[in-house]
Amino acid sequence: MRNALRMMRLDTRSVNTRNNVLLIYLVTDLITVALAFSPLAEGAFLIGFGGLIGGSGACLITPFVASTQRGLDAFYAMLPVRRRDIVNGHYLFAAVLSLFMLMNTWLIVILVLWLRPTLFGADLPILLSFAFVGPFMLLMMSSVQYPILMRISYEKAPYLIFLPIVAAGLVSGYIGGSSTDLLGRHGFFSPRGYPLLGLGLVGGAGIFLASLLLARRLYARRDL
Repeated sequence: MRNALRMMRLDTRSVNTRNNVLLIYLVTDLITVALAFSPLAEGAFLIGFGGLIGGSGACLITPFVASTQRGLDAFYAMLPVRRRDIVNGHYLFAAVLSLFMLMNTWLIVILVLWLRPTLFGADLPILLSFAFVGPFMLLMMSSVQYPILMRISYEKAPYLIFLPIVAAGLVSGYIGGSSTDLLGRHGFFSPRGYPLLGLGLVGGAGIFLASLLLARRLYARRDL
């Protein structure tokens, strides 16, 4: 576990060196707040939410881009670190980034609510619950991307890796447009929403774990 934490911190450093996560989130938050006072006020949250998914999706693959450019996989092979710990570190990074996005999304909602109390109105509960969609999408993106990256590297499949990001944007946009009809005004925090939230969390965790196990096997067979 200790080695996995070290790998996760290494991923975080590589991301912050290229496209600082905090800076991406800060800029997105400021743009969202500014839009809340513009003619696009009603769509400010969804615009900011889309920016968070795009920025976070790019951060997911940044460690692999850095690894390809610097030949880190061959370097890791010379260290007393198990390959499974390297994979665990990458997945732990994805999980931490997803949690960070959830916290930041709630922060945006609370901040805009404080600055413009009447903007959200009755939509506030569904916006708070909609915040779960972003982290879920990130975990699903990593579940699709990481086994591919572990097996054939970013250099050999750069465009294939971006397809999950596009798919996540389309799916989240659809959910955003139909969430009120599907779940009602209280979103996931409602009698109708709780079963869907629970099913989504359990299903997402199962897919993420299956992806982790697959990535371990693929990376163990990879010729570094």
